[in-house]
Amino acid sequence: MVKRRNFLLAAGLGLAAASGSSRAEQDDMTPADTPQPSRNGIALALGGGAAKAFAHIPFLETLDDMGIRPQQIAGTSMGSIIGALYCGGMSGRGIREFALETFSGGPSLFKRLLLDTGDNWSSLFNLFRPAVIEPEVLLKSLLPEGFPDRFSDLDIPLKVVATDFYGQSQKIMSEGPLLPAIAASSALPVLLTPVRVDGRVLIDGGFVNPTPFDILDSSRYATIGIDVTGSDDEDTGEIPSSMDTWTGSMSITQHSIVLEKLQTSQPDLFIAPPVGQFETMDFFEIEAILAAASEQQDVFRQGVESILQNQP
Repeated sequence: MVKRRNFLLAAGLGLAAASGSSRAEQDDMTPADTPQPSRNGIALALGGGAAKAFAHIPFLETLDDMGIRPQQIAGTSMGSIIGALYCGGMSGRGIREFALETFSGGPSLFKRLLLDTGDNWSSLFNLFRPAVIEPEVLLKSLLPEGFPDRFSDLDIPLKVVATDFYGQSQKIMSEGPLLPAIAASSALPVLLTPVRVDGRVLIDGGFVNPTPFDILDSSRYATIGIDVTGSDDEDTGEIPSSMDTWTGSMSITQHSIVLEKLQTSQPDLFIAPPVGQFETMDFFEIEAILAAASEQQDVFRQGVESILQNQP
């Protein structure tokens, strides 16, 4: 799995030059008096992956260090939450500090917010007594004070992806109330209840578009996708537990969707940080996830620099 992600990463890094060459060839075939659109700046897609999405934070910090402000961000599930924080004015460093403060306190946090019966995580998946949480209530408890109320309050335009449960299709939200949108995008079945937005019943966006680089405006901006759907799980000789099967099945589905999308549509830069050894619910492994993602910061910086060098 690591080799496959490295291959995709290498393909993404080479794409900026390749796409520039392709555009040049198209320009040669276009009449000189026909104005050609030019792209200026970057647009960023932050993929879903629950706890593994903490890996987005070091790359936001890198953009801050480079003095680069994305012109547009798209996010799915946990990626939409981090994207909303960033678009709302928090720096990458600020998001890191907030996330560490929230999730470094140990399991007592989730026991207080989710489980008041003294049960453990496995009780959430008891088929006869499901512990279903309202995602808007959960997020309201976790998000920092001053979190923007509406998309229009954001400093950077944001697109949030959710899955239309009955429509069996993608729902993209970019206006209106912000909290219901990211709650819907993060509404992981069984754990979190679906959310109704604009009359539609919505669940986690990872089922239709885990890393939504294809909804970015590629005609105006160079596009970057950060994907955290990969897994390094290996056969240990034991049958996976119910939770491992549930989370693993979702990871397989989401990673398959991303790989299939890359066959037909590619961002200018595609980054897959090495966080496949972590599980979907490893929220309290945040420090290790951040450290693992930081290993790709230099590669990310070089890729962004390469993209910007090809812009006017």
